[in-house]
Amino acid sequence: MEKKQYHHGNLKNDLIENGLELIDKYGVESLSMRKLAEKIGVSNAAPYAHFENKEAFLDSIQEYITNKLTNVLKDIYDHCNDNSRIILELGKGYICFFYNNPLYYQFLFIRRTIGISTYPPFVFFKTVASKILEEKYKGEISTKNIDNKIIVMWAMVHGLSQANNIKSIISSDDIEKEIEDILCSIEI
Repeated sequence: MEKKQYHHGNLKNDLIENGLELIDKYGVESLSMRKLAEKIGVSNAAPYAHFENKEAFLDSIQEYITNKLTNVLKDIYDHCNDNSRIILELGKGYICFFYNNPLYYQFLFIRRTIGISTYPPFVFFKTVASKILEEKYKGEISTKNIDNKIIVMWAMVHGLSQANNIKSIISSDDIEKEIEDILCSIEI
């Protein structure tokens, strides 16, 4: 019997990323912690040092993806010096995140329903967009209309992410430019 090598690095994240690959290839039902341990060359017990069971592992994948997306959006916000472009840049960032990580999208939104009102990326986006739209409209429209605009913007970027994962509708050498053109075609 071949001896397992000690895993150097971030085992938890390696388990998550490799788990996503196994889920994509074989489905959630076929995923086992034993197969996952075997795939990355650790003992069968190693995954249980980080995850109590398969369900806890799946919850951790969801949290991992959500945190990565939220951090991407926060980074975009922190580095955008033009308030007139923040909402656009956040939308592009959202779509590009899932364009570059289609397994993340498939896992996150196909596995279970996510409550949008408490979903951290949406909460962050809503906070930023509310502030910007309130400044833009300066009381000319109601808070309810601002909330409606935010839902429309979120639905648009989420819908483009989903459509692109299904049919690869965005097929350009300059993905960010094409996404920007699409997002700018609608006035909010």
